[in-house]
Amino acid sequence: MKAFWVPWLHMHQPLVFIDDKLESNLKKMLLSKDSKESWDAKLIARAYKNPATYVEKLAKFDPKVVLDFSGVLLESLNQLSGLLENVYVGEEKIGNIIEAYKRVLRKYPNAIEFAGSAYSHCYFPVTPERDWKWQIEEWRNVFSSIFGESHLKRVKGFWLPEMGVPSYGDKLARLIKILRDFGYEWLILPLFSVKDYHKLTHEQKISLIVKPHKLRVDNQEIVVFFSSPYYFIDQQAGASASYIYDQCIKTFKFSKDKPALIITASDGENGNVMMNEFFPQTFTEFHTKVKDEKVSSILISEFLEKFYKGERLEEVELSLLGASWVGGHERWIWGEKRTEIARKIDEISKIVNEKVNEKNFKDILRLLLISETSCYVYWGTDYWFSQGEKLLKLLKDKIEEKA
Repeated sequence: MKAFWVPWLHMHQPLVFIDDKLESNLKKMLLSKDSKESWDAKLIARAYKNPATYVEKLAKFDPKVVLDFSGVLLESLNQLSGLLENVYVGEEKIGNIIEAYKRVLRKYPNAIEFAGSAYSHCYFPVTPERDWKWQIEEWRNVFSSIFGESHLKRVKGFWLPEMGVPSYGDKLARLIKILRDFGYEWLILPLFSVKDYHKLTHEQKISLIVKPHKLRVDNQEIVVFFSSPYYFIDQQAGASASYIYDQCIKTFKFSKDKPALIITASDGENGNVMMNEFFPQTFTEFHTKVKDEKVSSILISEFLEKFYKGERLEEVELSLLGASWVGGHERWIWGEKRTEIARKIDEISKIVNEKVNEKNFKDILRLLLISETSCYVYWGTDYWFSQGEKLLKLLKDKIEEKA
């Protein structure tokens, strides 16, 4: 085998206020009187289930896919199981999505690899550092409560929401230490995060994405993979199975004596391609018609264990400015409203962390983590800013109640 392709799908849906109660935005959309919004919600729900659906459909072809769900979304899907029993896209019943994944993990344990993430899909570069551990730990609590401790032990990789890589070495070193303390072995990063990215040639960029590297920051280190850049394979916009195969063939010369690994990462429910086309077309055709003795598929931890166990990895340096999946941090931190909400979150975070060991403070900690959801602070629209402000007010009121 000369190369492997594995798609990575990132899934998240924030919480919103419905009649002054925090509920999943998916529930709001499903119950909407706006026919377009409710129809989109059905397609999104199906997109959340598609990986499980197609792993079962294509089981004899040994399909592979890597997934990460925010903890908030996992909780929501668990809570919405009854509602989803009555949701159909055409004749296809959505049903209990969590149970579908439990079944697939039981029957086909080597088809899906789950990666860890932050509980509420926080943007780490501007989330208070004192809350990083809580975000990572709470995701693990949610995943374990739903799928069990044995499946949590198989979660070896980590996804930074929005692929937000903190700037400066000391911050990144602290994040790596937290990940390593929780047992994570590897991390996926955007290629934009590499030091002097814009000075690299195309060949140098491709040589970085085809194999794992060691990231060492201060005294902390972790294995890192880089996702394929959109100009090489654009999963979100759509790429045929044959095109993916041809691009994988081009990577043979960059991985030396090892097979190349091409990871294409994108949202799993965002846009027409990922909701409606990726699995029935690209994913299905790759596994049923395209892959062969030259290009196939593999899970990331499986690849690491099979081809790089005990190997000395090349080191890679990252930019001191950090990065995200769209380049730098500008989209996430610039603007007066973003700055103001981030300041309020930091202030409340200090208070909560001082009181977190007090009796019955678990619910307040959870609200704090939810308030750090990237959607409220960084999407930049009035609706989402208002949701964030409302949540911060609720959090402040609850803190005052306990004072």
